[in-house]
Amino acid sequence: MRVSWVTGGRKAPSIVEYGTSPGRYTSSAKGSHTSYRYAMYHSGAIHHVKIGPLKPSTFYYYRCGKVGDKDFCLRTPLANFPNEFVIIGDLGQSEWTKSTLSHISAADYDMLLLPGDLSYADMYQPYWDTFGRLVEPQARTRPWMVTEGNHEIEAHHKDDKIAFLAYNKRWLMPHEDSHSKSNLYYSFDVEGAAAHVVMLGSYAGFKQGSEQYAWLKRDLANVDRQRTSWLLVVLHRPWYNTNEAHQGDGEDMRAAMDRLLYDARVDIVFAGHVHAYERLTRIYDNQADGRGPVYITIGDGGNREGLATKFIEDHKSAPLSVFRQASFGHGRLTIVNEASAVWRWHCNDDDNATVADEVWLESLASTKPTSLLVRRSWYR
Repeated sequence: MRVSWVTGGRKAPSIVEYGTSPGRYTSSAKGSHTSYRYAMYHSGAIHHVKIGPLKPSTFYYYRCGKVGDKDFCLRTPLANFPNEFVIIGDLGQSEWTKSTLSHISAADYDMLLLPGDLSYADMYQPYWDTFGRLVEPQARTRPWMVTEGNHEIEAHHKDDKIAFLAYNKRWLMPHEDSHSKSNLYYSFDVEGAAAHVVMLGSYAGFKQGSEQYAWLKRDLANVDRQRTSWLLVVLHRPWYNTNEAHQGDGEDMRAAMDRLLYDARVDIVFAGHVHAYERLTRIYDNQADGRGPVYITIGDGGNREGLATKFIEDHKSAPLSVFRQASFGHGRLTIVNEASAVWRWHCNDDDNATVADEVWLESLASTKPTSLLVRRSWYR
């Protein structure tokens, strides 16, 4: 587990002390710190420390920088099924964001996946600091795995030398562990490789001949579906979208990489960018296909820009769209076992999180290519 935090003083030690009992630190690990300048802004010291190896399904108590008389506490994911992911996109720092985070905290989970657009700092760097304080109660207890969105670019041109500067400094992902040369895309295993998660970069080169395309091809080829029951992909710009917002934004990436995901039998693709919820059926190349991924857009975490309220009724993909709603909320994917998982989308309904969409799925690694895969669904 990598622990990251920010201090005002740049001489603070990059050390994490930890153990399985409150206040008793039987282990420690040392890392490093960095900082950055953005116009007149100078960040604090951003510390990154990797601790472990850690036991599965275990509570660890820890403190950062050898200071403080109060422990933080994290829990590692289970070694076996079931395992639950929370998925939220386009989070921001609005009152709706606070509502979504409170709903997430109301029930346990193992890991959070965020398909881009985190702080909505949009070049005003102090918002990265306020975002860190906002999400700390959740992020200090469970691993957060993120990929970048357009609001992380923070440059007039994406090839500008300051593009993704704050994001890469603050949200260091384990890209080197998956042999990726960029923090903008990477992959990792959970549950002893029973599930493999690929975090793609919508704003890194993705066409054939690009570093990301070659990396993805290698990464998927190394997934043994006899051992890895579930294969998930997370990215920012949706490849399939019937909302008026951001129409066609992901089409170039889909055209370049669609076949790679299909051949690898990816089970689910999660996207953000569009500020609404939409679940589509299993698709390949714009057609319903029982061997293709289920596509889910969940860019409804609570950002300040509001909801994308207009869906196109006669959109060419409308027959593929199973459920869509312009509401803030969050999703939970519970992988029950090697063969089955259940997806639930929770709509922010005043002070409550109401399950508005639920579907059971069978892993493509455990089913015949022609099987329907969707066992049961209901909607409210």
